[in-house]
Formats: sequence, C-alpha cells, structure tokens
Amino acid sequence: MIAFSWVIGCGDNARGGNSDDVERGSVLETVDLILENSGSVTLDIDDSGEIGPESLHIESEDGRSVISLGENTVDDYVVRMFTNKSAHGGHVTILGNEWDSSLVCEDSDIVKSIVEEFLSTGDVSIDLLS
Repeated sequence: MIAFSWVIGCGDNARGGNSDDVERGSVLETVDLILENSGSVTLDIDDSGEIGPESLHIESEDGRSVISLGENTVDDYVVRMFTNKSAHGGHVTILGNEWDSSLVCEDSDIVKSIVEEFLSTGDVSIDLLS
C-alpha cells in the first residue's frame, strides 16, 4: 500500500493533505498542480523496514523540480536523485532550498513518468533516478 501526502503552494497560501487511499488520477492531478504552481508530493510505501524503495519525494517551483527516491538496502538507507546531465552548473532555489542545478528537472513529462513508474512498480529505474 502507498500513502500519499502533498502541499500545494508555500507560505501562508499553502494547502495540503494526505491519504492512504491512493488513486493514480488524483496523484497525477496533484503533480500537475505543483508543476504549474509550487509545492511537494510524497509517496510512501507502507511496508517500510523492507529492503527496497520506500519513499518518492518531489519538490517543485516555477516548473523546476527536485526528485528523490529513498530506499533501504541491507546495510544503509540510500537516496537516489534525478540527475540533469545537461546542466551547466550553478544553483537553483526551490521552496527555499538551494540545489545544484544538476539535480533539477525542468521537464514535466519526466516528472510525471517517474511518478507513474513508482505507482505502477513501487520503484523507479536507475536510468531516471541514480
């Protein structure tokens, strides 16, 4: 089972929620909202403690997103990130956090495909998050 939480907007105008009843359409609609505005989405696999992926997290502002996948291994907790191989250096601020531009995705189709893959398989390929 996957739990879903979100925040749309930031500061005094933020609104959010959570649900244990995840519907693909609702998640993708919320992802569209954070991509168009700002906010975050987190998808957590309730079987935490198991080896493998545990949590997909997206922070987005002004069409730029940082995407991470936390997973348990035998010995550690590993965070895999989206990597923008064409980034030219520098930093980007998203929701008040400063990120290296190589970790920022500006392609909404990639963000949506990562979410869809996680919802379908409970994981995201190494090609997308390394």
